[in-house]
Amino acid sequence: MKKNLALVALIAVPLLAGCGGSTTSSAPAADGSAAPAAAAAAEPKAAEPTVGTPFTADMGQGNVAKITIVSAQFVDAVSTNQFAPPAKNGKYLQLDVLWETEKGTTSSNPMYFDAKDAEGRKADLSIAGDGIIGSSPVAVGDKNRGFVNFDVAPGPIKVSITNPILQPVASLTVAP
Repeated sequence: MKKNLALVALIAVPLLAGCGGSTTSSAPAADGSAAPAAAAAAEPKAAEPTVGTPFTADMGQGNVAKITIVSAQFVDAVSTNQFAPPAKNGKYLQLDVLWETEKGTTSSNPMYFDAKDAEGRKADLSIAGDGIIGSSPVAVGDKNRGFVNFDVAPGPIKVSITNPILQPVASLTVAP
């Protein structure tokens, strides 16, 4: 019983510690300049990544991935295997992904990708396919390239990428 209580405490205390509120002042600083919060609010939001253009993703703990969705297309099949299942929603969205590491060590993983259709319905990730991107560590200077496939009806698709603890780090809209 004491072990279970200690385990719960080990998990709950850090989670609750992060729930505290913080306050910021929007009053001008002593030198008359605007507060940092106001300056941050005025900064333009970073542009959404696009297909064919590399973008960086903070994967946590100082590790930074450089990800390129080289291409995105709808295909009828993702495998030449005769026993591969057909798409339930009409087509597969096939993303050709190039994963590099800019800083530290990151891991490419098809499970870090998520897709939703225009109505917000989550697409099914297909792990049965030819050339799927490997789930493996990628050191600085190394590259990993492969496909990430989703069973989804054709149309504009919102693709999200998460870090190893499943926090969103990037998203883009693809409309092949």
